[in-house]
Amino acid sequence: MQDQINSTPAVRGVWKELFKMFYQPEKRLFHQVIVLALITAGTEATFTLVTKWVVDEIVANGEKADIFPYALMYFGLVVVLVLCIRAFILLAGRLSMNLMHELRRRSFEHLQKLSFSFYDNHAVGWLVARVTSDCARISRMIAWGTLDLFWGIPYIVGIFAVLFYLNWQLALFILAVFPFLSVVAFWFSKKILASSRLLRRTNSRLTAVYNEGIAGVQTSKVLVREQDNLNEFQQDSERMYSLSMNNLMLSAAFFPMVTLFVSVGTGIALWTGGLNVIGATMTLGTLIAFIAYSRTLMDPLLEVAETLTNLQRTTASAERVLGLLAVEPDIFDSEEVLRKMAASTNAITPDGGDAHIDTIEFKQVTFAYKENEPVLKSFNYRVNAGETVALVGATGSGKSTIVNLLCRFYEPISGEILLNDVDYRERSLHWLQSNLGIVLQTPFLFSGTVKSNIQYGNLSASDEQIIAAAKAVNVHDIIMNMEDGYDTIIQEGGNNLSTGQKQLISFARAIIGNPQILVMDEATSSVDTETEHVLQKSLEVVLKGRTSFIIAHRLSTIRNADHILVIDQGRLMEAGNHDALIQQQDRYYQLYQKQFQQELSDQRLVS
Repeated sequence: MQDQINSTPAVRGVWKELFKMFYQPEKRLFHQVIVLALITAGTEATFTLVTKWVVDEIVANGEKADIFPYALMYFGLVVVLVLCIRAFILLAGRLSMNLMHELRRRSFEHLQKLSFSFYDNHAVGWLVARVTSDCARISRMIAWGTLDLFWGIPYIVGIFAVLFYLNWQLALFILAVFPFLSVVAFWFSKKILASSRLLRRTNSRLTAVYNEGIAGVQTSKVLVREQDNLNEFQQDSERMYSLSMNNLMLSAAFFPMVTLFVSVGTGIALWTGGLNVIGATMTLGTLIAFIAYSRTLMDPLLEVAETLTNLQRTTASAERVLGLLAVEPDIFDSEEVLRKMAASTNAITPDGGDAHIDTIEFKQVTFAYKENEPVLKSFNYRVNAGETVALVGATGSGKSTIVNLLCRFYEPISGEILLNDVDYRERSLHWLQSNLGIVLQTPFLFSGTVKSNIQYGNLSASDEQIIAAAKAVNVHDIIMNMEDGYDTIIQEGGNNLSTGQKQLISFARAIIGNPQILVMDEATSSVDTETEHVLQKSLEVVLKGRTSFIIAHRLSTIRNADHILVIDQGRLMEAGNHDALIQQQDRYYQLYQKQFQQELSDQRLVS
């Protein structure tokens, strides 16, 4: 089931697509690697010819043989070979690093553009495997595979050219094994590709399990799940081991088959060649050359075979990475919006619309995460600039869906969301989301300093603006009491800060860009009472003159909201301010009374 969820579009001709993607930018490096591979192949093929000439010279002239020119020639070939090997190691390594960097950059950039719905269906570990191990495997295959193929294939062709030149009858014995090799190679390539696809899929799952195990280590320890997690991981690991061994066994069986066929052809050629030397129809140097070339032929043949085997293994990785890059975002700017942006010179409103949002209206909005399972049904409401809207209701009633649609993380299945009476799909996605400030229930902080985390909401913000945002949400003094103030290093996930500190910093980050719309999704539910009191004081400043949408279970935090919307099963059941809804004595009144009595009970227990 997990593999069906973590799926991407199938991409045909993956190597053709990768070639089109990378050849032009790295054309110079590709050409340099290919030229060096060809020179290396030609140089290595010439060594044996020099040996033949030396042997024939000695046989023909005995002690009077002049082998000095051949020694110079041999020394020159060694120098050329050493220089070529050094150069192609550097160039192929650079090409591999360039390709890996570019492929990872493109993958990461593409992931940033994808819609929330994509992340709903794909595990983090699955995505990490795409951007790390798969990209590394592809880049190595392209760079070193290009080198090996342009060295191995010309080397093989060069050897056969020399063999046919020396004795075409003997060369035919060796060449005769190639049809059999082709059949074997085709069969093994299909098996290895199928095995590699299954192996990469299992590796992705293993990475996902590993990621979840680390991310949820605290929960695992609290629930004493360590041994169960280990058992589950062991099962996936053993499956990975089994598939890896099967893949290696296929490769291990392929190479001996190549060796067997070539050795048979070589043996027949040597037996026949030996008879020819005895019959004086062939020189000893030619026979020695045949022996040397036949043995040398194994190296490029096995190298090419291994490269083709790795190509099949890597095809599975290439399919998955290109499949990821082929995923289209569900939310994107229309052609008309892009055309307006291209023609605009206004940096504030590049799509040509109004700069200020005066009204927000939900008009017959219906939405479903899964087909035929609507979570919001014909929702209607209109909000004016500067008003605060509070959303209350049971878990799963559709509150978060409303703000997710407002933020355009998703779009309505039917109906419209209007900004100044214009469908927000006619406005730039970047412009809308640049005017949003969002504070979530579980604050997420990045590794870095307190300062950089606040500045993340507005990368061009000055130190003065950062401090002003911190003061606005009453977190400045807390930060100054930290060891290094605004330069205090925040560990991964903000583990060295309390939940309240993280939430206050995320508040500062949300408002530093001076957004027109502020969204708070259960922003105070995970903090203590004292921190909530600090946040309440901050909200009086933060919400002033700013359109705000607040989701809260603690009704005490929303008493002063201009609009309180009671949502139930995706429908708007009640709307009004606190006093008006209390007077109605309906759903909101019941919620308030129930929560008020609970708070009184808690206070009695404490006292």
